[in-house]
Amino acid sequence: MRALIPTWIVCATVAWTSVALAAPKSKGASKIAPKASPKVDARAKYQDAVRLDDSGEPEKALTAIEEGLAVAAENKDLPLLELKGRVMLKLRDYPGALEAYQAYLDGGATGANRREALKIVKNLEAVKSTFIDITLANGPVAIYLDSKTQGLFCTAEPSCRKGMLPGRYKVIAERDGFDRWTQQVTVEKGKTAKVDITLVEKPSLLTVRVAQSGAHVTVDDTDYSAPATVSAGSHRVVVSLAGNMEERREVSAHEGKPVVLEVSLTPLVPIRVEPPGATLLLDDKPIAIEEGNLAVPPGAHRLVARAPGFHEQRIEIPADRTGDYMLSLELARIEVVVAPPPPPSRFTARRKIAIAVGGAGVVAMASGVVLGVQSKNFENDAFALCPSPSSPCAGARKADGLIVSGQSRALQANIAYGVAGGAAVAAAVLWLTGAPESRVAVTPRLGAVAGLDLAVRF
Repeated sequence: MRALIPTWIVCATVAWTSVALAAPKSKGASKIAPKASPKVDARAKYQDAVRLDDSGEPEKALTAIEEGLAVAAENKDLPLLELKGRVMLKLRDYPGALEAYQAYLDGGATGANRREALKIVKNLEAVKSTFIDITLANGPVAIYLDSKTQGLFCTAEPSCRKGMLPGRYKVIAERDGFDRWTQQVTVEKGKTAKVDITLVEKPSLLTVRVAQSGAHVTVDDTDYSAPATVSAGSHRVVVSLAGNMEERREVSAHEGKPVVLEVSLTPLVPIRVEPPGATLLLDDKPIAIEEGNLAVPPGAHRLVARAPGFHEQRIEIPADRTGDYMLSLELARIEVVVAPPPPPSRFTARRKIAIAVGGAGVVAMASGVVLGVQSKNFENDAFALCPSPSSPCAGARKADGLIVSGQSRALQANIAYGVAGGAAVAAAVLWLTGAPESRVAVTPRLGAVAGLDLAVRF
């Protein structure tokens, strides 16, 4: 196939030469003769296209050809169409070359030029059923066939499909930041050759710059020596230095682009806080103590410590700190004054019962007095009716009734006096035993050693 294409180019050149010599006698020339100015423009574009093609710039030559065809009569100019077909063959745009040569034939090509063009068209007919289908996993990618000097074949975004002549080709895929990909591909007539491409990203140069000197740097758990080459993807960078907080970063490398990481470590300040569970705020932001140290960035700061039941404490941290600088916070406890409990009331529940029982006893005593008086009155009335028990008395029956009533009242009075006495005793006992509990207890002790036991309750 590679030997066939230059032959086509020679044939096309011969055909163009014949057309150029016969142009003034052709029917097309007589039809477009009145439009002399556009014809001159088309010829100028043709010359520009030939010069660009000879200089190895077929893409620019094709642009000049299209501009020339745009001003040609009915967009048909045999030399330009033939040159377009030849340039498209160089660019491996076989369907475009087929279309250009077909237009060249339709435009009126005659003689040997026509016969050569017919041969080219016949050979290019295979591109209607023969294809190459290229798919990229990480496009867009520029695709070339055999050599970059033959021009861009297509851009896969992420794929491209073009009609091809049967044969064996070297497919080249190139993209900035990725390794060059090449592979030999055989395209069979009447079939579609599928090519799947996955480009590999180029490694990147990683530079880690630490503001503090003497820091230890690792990349993916491996000691770092500046600069380092890393593969595409994510990488873990750890920077450590005594007296400073360890810094961990994730960096991403892609397309071979250099990666520069700037790190400034945060100094650690020893700290002691009482109480230990106090809440700390550095510049109004919560901060935690780690292994007895506080990560304090360079510069001046304000540290606030708070704890329930303690007074808040504030410390101004200076920007300039010596190597032995440390923080010490001791929060003062908030004093709570507790009022003493009121003295116990003398009238306890038992004493209140004693008062009630005593009141009942007083009522019983009063009832006994009244009943006693009534009993005495009944007895006096009976003696008034019958003064002498030995003398007959007309009112004896009534006197006996009064005596019985008096005895009944006397019995009731005695009962009332008994109730009053019992109530008095009960009230006294309740009053004495219901006294408020004493904090001091004195207990006599008898035995081998006699004495008093003194108990004080707090």
